[in-house]
Amino acid sequence: MIVDVALFASLSGFHTHEGQGHTRQYDLASGTTIADVISLLGLPDQPRIVFVGGIHAEETSELHAGERLAIFPPVAGG
Repeated sequence: MIVDVALFASLSGFHTHEGQGHTRQYDLASGTTIADVISLLGLPDQPRIVFVGGIHAEETSELHAGERLAIFPPVAGG
């Protein structure tokens, strides 16, 4: 199944495919979870914000064909 994966800010360098921009398409096995993608990409074990289709999602959530997964590092401001 094809899923769009968008990595933002400091995470954007973790894409395994060539290309431009922060979004890449990945061909994933059926039943793949967000946590599986995080592991596949080798993202650091740190807090992150995760959305699927623009809605907050848990890392245990299963992905489906055509979805867009977006992962952000935590943002601080003041």
